[in-house]
Amino acid sequence: MKPTSFAIELWDLVPSVETVEPYATTFASLAIILIAVQILLQRRSVNADEARLARESAVFLHTVFGDDVFREERRVLGAKCEQPTDKMSDETRAAIKAVLHRYGLVSLAYKHGGLNLDMINSYWGTVFLKDWDRLKPFVENERQKNPLLHSNTETLAHTLRGMKRA
Repeated sequence: MKPTSFAIELWDLVPSVETVEPYATTFASLAIILIAVQILLQRRSVNADEARLARESAVFLHTVFGDDVFREERRVLGAKCEQPTDKMSDETRAAIKAVLHRYGLVSLAYKHGGLNLDMINSYWGTVFLKDWDRLKPFVENERQKNPLLHSNTETLAHTLRGMKRA
């Protein structure tokens, strides 16, 4: 099959490689520069997001763990958590549940990406693990009613314990 004269005329209109090469090289160079700039901007954005998460984590952790009410609840926990659960006063049970609630809030925030694990570990990791060890018998007793109680807190405790070994 012979090419038609229209196809031949159309092919003659296409510029040669030698004519197009300088423009194609320039276009490819510009595309590479634009991609590099976009990558740098994305990296800067990610770094800014990580810095913001660290700042917000510090403020949140200080708010949760730094107030006097929490410190008093921990004092009650430390003094009376060794009691058998059925012999605990309402005040002791309330203090223990309040401490567990705060740890659960921190654990939930971490689980959903709202807190930086290194920040938790640096700010409160050792105390968290000490408290978890003291709270575990109370939690096990409470889990007789609901086996899933405080599972996020337990998961965070295991994660922090793994970091302590590293």
